Amino acid sequence: MSPKYFYVGLLAACSLAVFQSCSDRQTETYDSGAAEQYAYFPLQIGKYIVYQVDSVVYDFAAGGGTLRDSSSTFVQELVSDTLRDQNGQLLYLIERSERKSPDDPWQLRDIGAAMRNSSQAIRTDNNLRFLKLIFPMDRRSEWDGHIWIDENREIEIAGERMRPFINWLYEVDSIDIQANVGPFSFDSTLVVTEVDDNNIIERRLSRVRYAKNVGLVWREQLILDSQYCNQNPPPADCETRPWELKAERGYILRQVVIAFN
Repeated sequence: MSPKYFYVGLLAACSLAVFQSCSDRQTETYDSGAAEQYAYFPLQIGKYIVYQVDSVVYDFAAGGGTLRDSSSTFVQELVSDTLRDQNGQLLYLIERSERKSPDDPWQLRDIGAAMRNSSQAIRTDNNLRFLKLIFPMDRRSEWDGHIWIDENREIEIAGERMRPFINWLYEVDSIDIQANVGPFSFDSTLVVTEVDDNNIIERRLSRVRYAKNVGLVWREQLILDSQYCNQNPPPADCETRPWELKAERGYILRQVVIAFN
């Protein structure tokens, strides 16, 4: 599966019982202060964000070596409608469209969903449900963002089966901090590291930044595998060689906001 589809897909129902069970997994519990943080995950019909998404996909080459396929795409996420699930929970439908250049028409690719209640913000993409944020948060907050996902689940990337979900733990890096992202300056942003795991054969990194009243404005992901260090004897630069050079399968993705309303 292409990385640009990794967080997009079809709507799946979200049950109230699951939401309640997730509350028990939070490491930070507060009685107040959450309301101001809801602005990091705004949901309103007609709201859109446009991103530039740059990616590099790694794959095994015929006859040995590694293929690297670089691409750049413009992506728009539009909150298009609402519906209620079987438990009465309000869900916001998010249409994801793409185009290769600013002059091309938008092409609808997928429809996902999002919801927010008093303690959680949830995205459902590609039939996978992610607990993106908890409320309230501070610099010590951490949570299981993949509580509904089997960490051993395999995903196909460029025809190769990979397990990208192992060892993810969402942690707040900074909150309510000014930041410049793309062409914009935001007064209050939130940075969450969703995973930062590294060994000699796997690299898993996912970091996101949210801006108040906008939503997600930046993402960086490295989902990479390599057998470079499994040579006998191991290369001298096994541990120091950059992952961009030793990766053999997976992808690198960088997503930056370029427009919003």
